[in-house]
Order: sequence, then structure tokens, then C-alpha cells
Amino acid sequence: MVSKIKSYLSKLFKKEEDVPLIDRLEDLIESDSKTIDERDAGENSELALVSNVIGLRDLTAEDIMVPRAEIVAARIDTTFDGFIEIFSQNSFSQIPIYKDTLDDVVGIVRVRDFITYIKNPESFNLKPLLREVIYVVPSIQLLELLVEIRASVNHMALVVDEFGGIDGLVTLHDVASEIVGEIQQNQRIFPQIITRPDGSLIVDAKMPIIECENLLKIDLLKPLTKGNNEDSDVETVGGLTMLLAGRMPTRGETLIHPSGLEFDITEADPRRVKRVLIRRSQGLSM
Repeated sequence: MVSKIKSYLSKLFKKEEDVPLIDRLEDLIESDSKTIDERDAGENSELALVSNVIGLRDLTAEDIMVPRAEIVAARIDTTFDGFIEIFSQNSFSQIPIYKDTLDDVVGIVRVRDFITYIKNPESFNLKPLLREVIYVVPSIQLLELLVEIRASVNHMALVVDEFGGIDGLVTLHDVASEIVGEIQQNQRIFPQIITRPDGSLIVDAKMPIIECENLLKIDLLKPLTKGNNEDSDVETVGGLTMLLAGRMPTRGETLIHPSGLEFDITEADPRRVKRVLIRRSQGLSM
């Protein structure tokens, strides 16, 4: 699916580079909808894919970036052994390199470039490994960000504030995950509820609380708000888990609801909960 996005977008943006990307996409979809009968099945499938991507026009770099506090980076004077330890403790293929602070990034290094030094660490030289950094503003729209990152050799961008300080980091993988994930949700590739043989439920965190309450025949929100309306803006299962935890829950965490239900966070990132396993505590039937 990601390869189709790349292929089709590359065809779309060969011309009219002075026209905003979002506008070109919208114009294409509007004009093609009038001549859809003249297009073959493959083209219509690609058009439907781009139509789904258009739904993300309000998503920005700030919405999907890894926040500054969670960026894994290294000082320029880090030793070879230090880099090996950093990469071994994290699953990242590349990290930023800075001088004194993260606001002074001098380049990006890739883990694969360190392989040549494994047998001869004494010859390690960081300078030739440094690659160019690209910077984007927090408000850049997701589709514009996709084009920017694809143009980068490193497929990584640092998000900067108005003073040039580093706010966060975004990779091509982050953008692709958002696009593909949203398309899958829009097309209902993944159901909102999966009932397991033991009676427990795997629930999409975007599922409305009221639907979950109707399914379980349990009032989930009132026991947590004590009847007040101040938390009435909590509308989804993901929001409910945040209310239970009093913060953003982490993957693998189990939250206990006053009703006796257990909410296991099965999928989440630093910005939101994605999937939740709901089950009764031992001794209680679902």
C-alpha cells in the first residue's frame, strides 16, 4: 500500500510545482471523479487510495512527531563503543548527532555505517558518517511532510520551533504508519471489536464509549467522573483509559476499572492509545 502511495504521488507531482500539494491532490480527485468511467480499474484503485490520504489534510508534523524529551541522540564526541551501546539498546536505524545540546544538531548517522568499524574500532571516525539534516516547522501538513522526507537521503526530519529549537523528530516510517493506519481505519480493514474465545474483547481505542457501554451493559464513565460533567469531553475508549490512568497509558499496562473490568493496553505510542484488551478480573464473567 505504501509503495502504491509513493508511485502514484510521484506521478502527480512532476508538474505544477508552484501549486500547493494539497490543492493539486484535491483538484485531481475532483476532476477525475467526473471522468471515472474512462479510467481502468487500476487507476480507479489508485485514485481511491489518494482520496483516503486526502482525509489526513489536517494532520501536521506536531501531531505525529516524537517529542524532544523522547528523541534518542548522541553527542559528537561519543565513542565507537558508546554508539554501539546506543544502537543495541534501541531499534532505530539512525539517530541525530549534536554538539553541546540537541538544539545544535550537526548531522544524522546510520547504524549500518558503523559495520565497517566493527573489526577495527581504533580507526573509527565519525565525521565521514555524518549526513545532512532537514528541518520542518510543526505546522507542516502531513502530505507536504511526506514529500519533504522522501526528498531526504535519511528519510528523517527534525521539527523546529520559531526560535530554531528542536521540538521533535519525524521519520518516513512515522508518516507512512499514519497514512496506512488511517486508510485501514477508513476502509474498516480492522474491526473495532474482536471477541476472543475466552470472552474478552480487543477494542479499537477510537471506539465511542457509549457503544462499548451498550455492548458490556456497564456504565464506564460515571464511576470515574462521579456524575460531574467536567469530563464529558472524554468520548472514546482511549480517552477512558487516560482517565483511568490519570495520564497517557503505556503499552503493556493494565488498568483496573471500578466495575471490575481490566483494560490491558495492547497497542500504544507516546501520543495515543490504539488498542485495548477488555476483560473481567478473575472470578468475574464477561
